[in-house]
Amino acid sequence: MAEKSVKITDEDGQITISEEVVTSIARIAAEKVDGIARSSKTVGGLKSFFGGEDTASTIKSEFSDDGVHIELTIAVEYGYPVHEVAQGVQNNVQKDIEEMAGIDVLGVDIYVKKVIPVVTERKQDSPPEN
Repeated sequence: MAEKSVKITDEDGQITISEEVVTSIARIAAEKVDGIARSSKTVGGLKSFFGGEDTASTIKSEFSDDGVHIELTIAVEYGYPVHEVAQGVQNNVQKDIEEMAGIDVLGVDIYVKKVIPVVTERKQDSPPEN
């Protein structure tokens, strides 16, 4: 099976951008939105951010001749308006992919899988509250 990619041809030659690059841009763009659930226990908070699942199965990209269509599954922190967080992710992902990769984004579908309570870490020196 061939790796998914998009080719951009101009007067200087050809640029090939892999699906992995587009997925990385989408992940980083989504992480910039306030209200995305994160975990300090995993590298970059990605496990909690994507609902405790492997990130490879929660960001999907579908390439066509016209551009790319992105699907993301996210978890939102409790207390944030779910629709506003999802719209923020849509806007960031589309903007960053178009600006950084030069690829037209045909759509960004967001699936909010869970709402995660915000976990605050206790300071080690302070006693537990009763």
